[in-house]
Amino acid sequence: MSILSAYSTRTFLTTACILASASLCFAEPPADRVAIEAGEFVMGSTYCEDQQGGSDWCADEVPHRVRLDGFFIAVYEVTNEDYQECFAAGKCGPNMLHEDRPKEFDEPRQPVVFVTHQDAVDYCRFKGGRLPTEAEWERAAQAENLGGAHFGKPYNQGAPRNVGEFHASSRGLHDMMGNVYEWTGDWFAPLVTEGVQVNPQGPDTGKEKVVRGGSWNSPNHYLRPADRVGKSPELRYSDVGFRCVWPHS
Repeated sequence: MSILSAYSTRTFLTTACILASASLCFAEPPADRVAIEAGEFVMGSTYCEDQQGGSDWCADEVPHRVRLDGFFIAVYEVTNEDYQECFAAGKCGPNMLHEDRPKEFDEPRQPVVFVTHQDAVDYCRFKGGRLPTEAEWERAAQAENLGGAHFGKPYNQGAPRNVGEFHASSRGLHDMMGNVYEWTGDWFAPLVTEGVQVNPQGPDTGKEKVVRGGSWNSPNHYLRPADRVGKSPELRYSDVGFRCVWPHS
């Protein structure tokens, strides 16, 4: 491409962004983030009705429309070495290792686990971001190809794998399904499904926080973008980690 052609292309794109909605135009993300465009999508699934006979454990996945602003999401789950940087800076508390099997969860590139919800909040704030809402997480997880996964291991014989060992989803995100559940910012509660929900964030209070994506010890039917699980935010789990999001602006 000639210098003139490149200049003309940039001028055209800049003009288009000025004329279009600002939510459709955003800076190119860093290499460790993926841009999720603003727009509407269907949150939830028909899996429960189609394959589980409307069972109680999955009956909260009623499909409904959601409209979200655009955002960036981390390509990888936060690793032990990532989290150690925050701890060393005095911005995050220590993640406690499993008393019986610490070595199996302590490799630098494994996703950090044994972190409370507040630990995850603190880390994302340290990085200038936040935890995704439940809706944002599901939007990012939905893809033509969900990516490779590590799952189905016995609790006393398994552990997370290093991030990025399996192929990415068609959105370019690794380990959205399996490896470790991921904290979201939302309190666990029935979803509001009437009308179009705009940037939903769940209730203001609750007893459990939503985790998404399944983990290294999950059966395969939990490895679905729409599956919802609640976990106590004060507890530390060997199968719960997190990743961060950032606004487009």
